[in-house]
Amino acid sequence: MQNKAYLLLYFLKKDIKTKYAGSGLGLLWTILIPLVHILLFWFVFSLIMRARPYAQTDIPYIYFLLSSLFFWLAFSDGVIRSSHVIIENAETVKKIFFPKIFLPVTVTISSYLLNTIGFLFFIAIYSITASVSPVIVLLVPVLFLQFLFSLGLGMFLAALTPYIRDIGQLLGYFLQALFFMSPIIYSIESVPEKFRLLFYFNPFTYFASSYHSIILLKKVPPMLYLGTICILSFAMFFIGYQTFKKLKDGFADVL
Repeated sequence: MQNKAYLLLYFLKKDIKTKYAGSGLGLLWTILIPLVHILLFWFVFSLIMRARPYAQTDIPYIYFLLSSLFFWLAFSDGVIRSSHVIIENAETVKKIFFPKIFLPVTVTISSYLLNTIGFLFFIAIYSITASVSPVIVLLVPVLFLQFLFSLGLGMFLAALTPYIRDIGQLLGYFLQALFFMSPIIYSIESVPEKFRLLFYFNPFTYFASSYHSIILLKKVPPMLYLGTICILSFAMFFIGYQTFKKLKDGFADVL
């Protein structure tokens, strides 16, 4: 058990070191890339469109955006990287015996660690300029459930992509559609009632809305949201783990 923990830690360190290997700015890209997204959305939605996240409050748009954007970036980055992690490590998978499930687990953890840096900066600034409610402790279980969901989906895609290479080509477009169908750059309340049901088929709607409720509105998310998050996260983790377990022995034959 201890040897596996050391091996997982080795893969994690290796992934973080090699992700920006060869680039002049290194880990600074972890901050610069989200910063470009933030400035773009802030300029378009706050300055040009003068969007208000909630009609009944004066919450600044930039706070609304940052309260869920970094969690989305962690989710999308982890899922995309997990989808092709087996193919990228084909030689290692074929020649060395080790728990192959460590590969999607490693890139998912790495994505969450790196993107959480930006969120911690936001929380530090937010705590200075606005009051923070004790409800904020609920971020921990909600984020853990999101991580569990991401890991399950990552394992599922990591297992399937070596067999169905088209998944890697389609995933980027799918996540882009999922992003714009999530209440990240606008609140779910601003979606017309006749289209709102469609948004509730998107798992990230429940996560983003929960973050907004905890951080901005300072209240416990609706129990329907929390219950849905629990069911989706554990179900996705179970499906992903079982799929990976079933297909991992055939990786060497298709790589």
